[in-house]
Amino acid sequence: MDNQENNVNQETQRIPEVEPQRHRRSRRRKNSGCAGTIVYVIAVLGISIVLSLAAIFIANDVFAFVKDNAVKEVSVSENTDILTLADRLDDEGIINYGSIFKMYVRIKGDNQGVLAGTYSLNPSMDYGQIIDTLVNASSNETMNITIPEGYSIAQIKQLLLDEHVCTEDVLDEELSTYPFKHDFLQSELPAEEGWLEGYLFPDTYEIYKGNANVVTTLNTMLNNFDEKYDEEIQAGAEALGRSMHDIVTIASLIEREAQVDSERATIAGVIYNRLNNAGEFPYLQVDASVLYGLGRTSGTLSEEDLATDTPYNLYMKEGLPPGPICNPGYASLHAAAYPEQHNYFYYVAMPDGTHLFANSYEEHQANIATSNQAQAAAAAAAANAEGSGE
Repeated sequence: MDNQENNVNQETQRIPEVEPQRHRRSRRRKNSGCAGTIVYVIAVLGISIVLSLAAIFIANDVFAFVKDNAVKEVSVSENTDILTLADRLDDEGIINYGSIFKMYVRIKGDNQGVLAGTYSLNPSMDYGQIIDTLVNASSNETMNITIPEGYSIAQIKQLLLDEHVCTEDVLDEELSTYPFKHDFLQSELPAEEGWLEGYLFPDTYEIYKGNANVVTTLNTMLNNFDEKYDEEIQAGAEALGRSMHDIVTIASLIEREAQVDSERATIAGVIYNRLNNAGEFPYLQVDASVLYGLGRTSGTLSEEDLATDTPYNLYMKEGLPPGPICNPGYASLHAAAYPEQHNYFYYVAMPDGTHLFANSYEEHQANIATSNQAQAAAAAAAANAEGSGE
């Protein structure tokens, strides 16, 4: 027992004192945890400050709260849109963040074409004002532009673009969506693509360039139509029992078919003779209308063309086309209101632009043979002249 007690005492004496060490390690952990928390808080605060400053700078650029006031001239070339100009605007100091500007344009859906020219911009403008200035800039520059008789809206549009009057996207929007208030258009509403066909009167106009002036330009053409569709034409339409829409549609067919003024009323008479004898002649068979439905203004029609089913294929659709195929001049409007009285139901073109008219199919076939011979002779003469260098 004594040995055992001695052993126990010895074992007890050998037990290390560990409690103080645990307390020391615990303090270090607490100190380390506090330091980490402080570093984390400082980091969060730092990032928040940086983000806040970045947000302030970006917001100042977007909304132009405090920016320099200095007019800068920016020249824009053809076929340029807003996004393409972003880096230029950044380089010129008009904006500070080209990438943010691009994001703004995409989110707003404002990437439109910009008319070639020189624009006065200012860093004090916000993004919206910059875009509005570039897209809707008006101009004090005027120009004379002539719309030929028989031009379709597609041709008028291309003419305006070729003359750099405005940008394509703005012109398309105003042609297709602007609700013009003219009385004669109310039955055509709602506005849609092509709804102004026939009513943009062909003439020479002095117009202002710039996207902001597009509506005014189109309105001037519509006002001119309103004046030209005068009481005399109205009286003729009433006597025929035809609406303005009918008269303009028939006039557009005449405009594209007649090449000689003296034949306008004669061709009008053929159209009315067929319309008034729909049982025997259900189809007007006007080539110009077929071409319009194919998106063309000229050329020879193939068998495939004539078999193409469009609303304007008057070899397949009875009566008049859905609407005008071009914008007719006064002479064609007058002819549509006062057609020549005759018994012709057919006509075929000659090389000089005149037509041969017939009241029977047999006579028409003979006229076609005469026309084909004349066309072949004219083509041969042209080839000889070209070969001889004349």
